[in-house]
Amino acid sequence: MSESTAPVDGEEHRAGWFELFFDLVFVVTVAVLAHGLHGDPDAGDFGTFLVLFFPAWWAWANLMVTVNVFGSAAPRMQAVLLGAMPGLGLMAAAAPEGLGDRAWAYALGAAWVRLGLFGIWWGHARHRDNPLPLWRPMAYCLAPAVIWGVSAALPSPERFVLWGLGIALEATLLAVRAGVTATFYERMSIEHLVERIGLFVVIVLGESVFTVVSTLADHFTGASAAAAFLGFAVVAELALAFFRWGTESAARGLDRARSGGADTAIRDTVMYLPFVLIAGITVLSGALGTAVADPDDHLPPGARWALCGGVLAFYTANAAISLRYGDPARTVLDWYGPSLVLVLAALLPASVLLPAWGAVGVAAAVVLALTALAAQRVRSRARAG
Repeated sequence: MSESTAPVDGEEHRAGWFELFFDLVFVVTVAVLAHGLHGDPDAGDFGTFLVLFFPAWWAWANLMVTVNVFGSAAPRMQAVLLGAMPGLGLMAAAAPEGLGDRAWAYALGAAWVRLGLFGIWWGHARHRDNPLPLWRPMAYCLAPAVIWGVSAALPSPERFVLWGLGIALEATLLAVRAGVTATFYERMSIEHLVERIGLFVVIVLGESVFTVVSTLADHFTGASAAAAFLGFAVVAELALAFFRWGTESAARGLDRARSGGADTAIRDTVMYLPFVLIAGITVLSGALGTAVADPDDHLPPGARWALCGGVLAFYTANAAISLRYGDPARTVLDWYGPSLVLVLAALLPASVLLPAWGAVGVAAAVVLALTALAAQRVRSRARAG
């Protein structure tokens, strides 16, 4: 990509069609990993999901930020994105046995993506518009790619030690500001960041809808239909809450953080905290699928934790994001406090005492009540203002 095709500092731009095509591979990744949470997942299943999902999310987030900084219109950028898709696809295909027989393939996929990232930054190294010194992408992209690649040839548990080392290296470098000037954050497009993260949330919500509908297709009974309808209501209400208030708040918060030089707030709310939100929705989809498959039985313990934990993770992530944007703690507690109370005092007991379809119905009622409460809070603040 030539200098003329890179976005100028602070220029807002929208996601291109090629980025949306690139995201299709994550539909598969989310679907594969969510499938392992159906039924009665135990602590090991949840741990496996998080261990395998975070590197995939991390790869996507880094590619998204890179495209945000440099743009996606240039043929070279599109070629790199296209070249990264098989690596992500390999991670998705290896995920069912990502900590077992296919761990080597998962590691090679992770290395593949990081080499693509390095290729983008290396291509901009000699351009005046490059916002970072070359040593950072070498340490942040190339070194982890080597670590992941070498791990593919090692047995367990040595392989997983290298995985942890690679992720720790990236996380440490992200926290270290050496070589990162204000220019890097100034040239970010807030509109693009909000849109891309929002579209990723759409992917995960879509997986939840797919899980509910496809499970109903395999268990076509009245009780399953009721559980599916209520499960769809849960997903729809979460989507309404996120896109009605979450994206608007994110746009304001990111703009405020960039204007105030709060670089760490941008880092946390773009790279880290959305993972908690997205992981929560994915975990929730497993519980909804279980409820549709066996609506008249009580949810097994793993599905109960997935149902309650998924809803709570959604609101906890949004609360943490709001606090990082600088929203007053009292304002955040106005809606996060009720969400914590309703999940623990209403949804958790319901998931134990009621059949699966009834537990999902209570989840829908909880989310609906919280959405109504948020709307009432917004109207009250508008009148007060």
